[in-house]
Amino acid sequence: MRTSLQRMLTAFLTTLSMTALSNASVADDLLITGTIYTANDDSPIVEAVVVSNGRFSYVGSLEGARLAASGPVKEIELDSRIAYPGFIESHGHLSSLGESITNLDLNGVDSYQTIVGMVADAAAKAAPGQVIKGRGWHQSKWQSQPKITVDGFPTHRSLSEVSPNNPVFLGHANGHSALINQAAMDEINLSFTTTPPEGGVIVKDARGNPTGILHENAIDLAYPLIALSVDSAKAAILAAQRHAFRWGITNFHDAGAGKTDIKAQQMLNDSGDLKLRVYTMVSAQDEALSDYWLARAPLIAKDDSRLTIRSFKAVMDGALGSRTAWLHAPYTDDPGTSGVQTFDEDRLIDIMKRSVKYGWQINTHAIGDKANTVVLDAIEAAQLAPYDHRARIEHSQHLIRSDINRFADLGVIASIQTIHMSSDRPWAIDRLGQERIETGAYIWRDLLNAGVHLANGTDVPVEPINPLANFYAAVARKTLKGTPEGGFELNQRMTREETLKSMTLWNAFAGFEEDQLGSIEVGKQADITVLDRDIMTVEESDILSTNVAMTIVSGEIVYKAP
Repeated sequence: MRTSLQRMLTAFLTTLSMTALSNASVADDLLITGTIYTANDDSPIVEAVVVSNGRFSYVGSLEGARLAASGPVKEIELDSRIAYPGFIESHGHLSSLGESITNLDLNGVDSYQTIVGMVADAAAKAAPGQVIKGRGWHQSKWQSQPKITVDGFPTHRSLSEVSPNNPVFLGHANGHSALINQAAMDEINLSFTTTPPEGGVIVKDARGNPTGILHENAIDLAYPLIALSVDSAKAAILAAQRHAFRWGITNFHDAGAGKTDIKAQQMLNDSGDLKLRVYTMVSAQDEALSDYWLARAPLIAKDDSRLTIRSFKAVMDGALGSRTAWLHAPYTDDPGTSGVQTFDEDRLIDIMKRSVKYGWQINTHAIGDKANTVVLDAIEAAQLAPYDHRARIEHSQHLIRSDINRFADLGVIASIQTIHMSSDRPWAIDRLGQERIETGAYIWRDLLNAGVHLANGTDVPVEPINPLANFYAAVARKTLKGTPEGGFELNQRMTREETLKSMTLWNAFAGFEEDQLGSIEVGKQADITVLDRDIMTVEESDILSTNVAMTIVSGEIVYKAP
């Protein structure tokens, strides 16, 4: 009995002690000293900040910070490290990022044969019938092409040989194409008689047999193979959260969440497990889901929550790599196609008109110049101008010159991904030709000069979430290997100051959160990204070797480098 009482007393005292420590840490001010970039033009660099109850209570000099800090203070001296506003990922795919961490990572794989070998290894370890999933392959980046291709894409034959008993689903890096094997086709009853859905393409060989390549809405046919449950979606989101913090991301705009993802996000938010700020775009591809959310007010995060649901994501076209981006004129390297329209313009206008009642934001994927024109037409037809709509065109990648000023006139945000220029520009010229590349592709400077608001993300897992690579792409206009020496269309590059804002304050504006986030100012949420060097001053080539040292959300250290 005495032992039992001793254990109870020890447990009680331990709980009491931990509670006291917890309460103290909540009450303690956080004093951070060193070089701190604020993204605030009034005081762009300061030497100290004080954080109280998760918000900046003082921003300025070290002397002033010490006077402003009241009560117990926890101090972080940055030394050679540099602090910035918390980086905001303005366009990514949260659960897909989590899945990509555990599935086959095909980014950077340089040949189809290597992918076949990876699938063979996975099939040898998999249970019979288990679906083998991967993402990240891109045929335009392979050093050698397979012997048999159809429309420039590989066929399923080799995958089917090494994985006869396990369905295989390999998503393209751009998210707009997929390759499946024969076992997967058998599982979903896909054959030469299958009719592709509207806005989708089932690639077939000369005999009319499916090659295993699915483009755009045809990927939905394979959805039963890859659909997440709420539990698996929660696990994927938590994995993505850890990865985001590792890269200094404090806020993540989830570009197109379905019903399962949204439920998982809400459950994680309610339980307190969601530490990452998430700005969710409801997938407008799901008509019933869209109708449900349009009929009610958006969900806006408060101090005790991290989840905001206040926008929709529609997809007007495909991607350049699969020649499904919708162009005004045919592709230079395939004059037989101008791309694919994947969303009905009249339905987009209807959604935009209905969005006004509760103040929903409408964000539309458009990569090709024709898709961008059609989306601008829809915004104009919906007569959104009198409202603070902040409609976004996600990617805004290839434009005709006459549409640049329309972005500004209509108050449309160009949601770009500067890293796409580094990855795609070497081969994009084959798709568009030199004139279209030089006058309308990745034209960030022209958009800024026209007064267009920019937001800047990575489109993860289409690209790695690495914000330093994104920063480098914006200021250098080169591939991540540093080529070409003079950069691609260098007149379109952004300054370092602009690029920092495009990853912080401008992204906060793109989510109606500029009063709370995006810069280091008194009263705002204390979100901070700490790097091991000063990306505002280091040599251009050193940007890519910069590391994240610490990530802070609302004054809480959620990641610290080993």
